[in-house]
Amino acid sequence: MTYLADPAQPLWQQIPADEFALIKSLLNRVPVPIGEVAAALSIDVVSLTLPVEISGLIKKISPDIEGYQIQVNNTDAAVRQRFTVAHEIAHYFLHKSYIDSDGITDSILYRSKLSDKKEAEANRLAAAMLLPWNEVQAWHHERYGCAPKAEFLDEIAKAFRVSSLAVGFRFGF
Repeated sequence: MTYLADPAQPLWQQIPADEFALIKSLLNRVPVPIGEVAAALSIDVVSLTLPVEISGLIKKISPDIEGYQIQVNNTDAAVRQRFTVAHEIAHYFLHKSYIDSDGITDSILYRSKLSDKKEAEANRLAAAMLLPWNEVQAWHHERYGCAPKAEFLDEIAKAFRVSSLAVGFRFGF
């Protein structure tokens, strides 16, 4: 079966080929093991109780060491934590030059010191990581015999361990 092109393709193309090679096989699993994606990139993920308005952040471990850490708010729902980790990985891929030892902190609305455009890019790439275009298309076609439809939004969300909102965002429902 041939599927339409992934609308996130321009974002995927911004990722260095060597880094994409590290995670490519992980993006074929359902659900995508986002913690393993971070580990493959040598990014530490730490689950902490953060202020209620903070979903997560990514920062350099030290100004002198080339290493990164994602902190995710452990009081958020599991699907939100997964999206937060993916969102911070997207910042790593797309906005690495903005990450310092203070980090890029994202509020519950995924707002940071970065522009709305950069936050929207991180959201789109996060949704693309958690809902790989061809994998969702194939999964949906196998079960329902058609391309993804809004009426099956909750089933897609459950299978890929994301929110229904993320599915709607990714597929334009």
